[in-house]
Amino acid sequence: MILVVNAGSSSIKFKLFDISNSSNPISKVEGLAERISVDGRLTIEIEGEKHEFNNQMNDHLDAVQLILNKFTELKVIEKPEDIKGIGFRIVHGGDKVVKPVEITDEIKKTIEENIRLAPLHNPGALTSINAFEKSLPNAKLVGCFDTSYHQTMPEVNYMYTVPYEWYSKYQVRKYGFHGISYEYIAFKAQEIFNKKQENLNLIVCHLGNGASVCAIKNGKSFNTTMGLTPLAGLMMGTRSGDIDPSIIQYISKETGKDLFEITDILNKQSGLQGISEISSDMRDVIEQSTKGNDKASLAVELYTQIVADFIVKFANQINDKIDGIIFTAGIGENAALIREKITQKSNLLGLVIDSQLNEEKYSDYLNISSKESKISILKVRTNEELMICNETLKFL
Repeated sequence: MILVVNAGSSSIKFKLFDISNSSNPISKVEGLAERISVDGRLTIEIEGEKHEFNNQMNDHLDAVQLILNKFTELKVIEKPEDIKGIGFRIVHGGDKVVKPVEITDEIKKTIEENIRLAPLHNPGALTSINAFEKSLPNAKLVGCFDTSYHQTMPEVNYMYTVPYEWYSKYQVRKYGFHGISYEYIAFKAQEIFNKKQENLNLIVCHLGNGASVCAIKNGKSFNTTMGLTPLAGLMMGTRSGDIDPSIIQYISKETGKDLFEITDILNKQSGLQGISEISSDMRDVIEQSTKGNDKASLAVELYTQIVADFIVKFANQINDKIDGIIFTAGIGENAALIREKITQKSNLLGLVIDSQLNEEKYSDYLNISSKESKISILKVRTNEELMICNETLKFL
């Protein structure tokens, strides 16, 4: 078995893969330990059947031990040692980690050093790594970093137009995120387009509550919308995306709020939530938009225009034949209206969606472009957990 872990400061999301057939890992078990250090709740889903437990979990070590105990009780595994490898999703590896790595003391130090760049995500990852290391000392631990896929970006695409010392002294640069998802899509695209990855040019829109676009040139990340942090780029569920930085100083003067409070608002009260004043969930915003709510309609129009602008910009930067425009993640995979509006607004590229295919259900991927479209348009189910499982498997 390989366990894939995505940990936060008070939660551990996990998926268990059977690797008996190493060429086709299968997952029938997933779950979530949440409210760690509060009161504790564990949900384990086995082939669609949910098992829920309310147990006090004082820390991540308690949570890990509870997960392993319940795996045994529910006969998911015979013994904890059946888990041979654990793959961790880690948000920030800075510019040192360029591929999945076995977790060593040096890698843990790198994760710790980058807490200043990802204060909300890296601490939970590090805590869970230490907890699993104690509970399963013989398992191979592997780190997959969201930032590592984007380390192929050329300097001209990752540098900011600020004093160079900010980069050399404080590592201020674009890092990009959602890298594991983009890596999976690039890998999957080989099958879809029947081409080697190094020959693929794609523009991938990872549109979920957090959202970004990535230009993939010759199979590698060439540019992306998120920056030093995941706040940059697109309008998202609660994040503003790119704004005039002087707004922060202006609002501080007008309201008396400090830069930490304003940054918190830009992260947690902006985007769809901020404009619509209804919800950060695109489904709710679309529903209210169809009922004539002007702010909801404005949110939808803003969102789709911003994504379309980046698609056109990245197509210009790739400056070569583009194999496909791909929509993935929660909104990208499921919101037909958003896909339609984005492609309509990417005027220079001649994108045309087939309305019927755009609405059609699918399990893996579906080409939704009309015959008139100059570039193929697809919706593809991303699978970050499978990507992490396969990377972990390499180390076994």
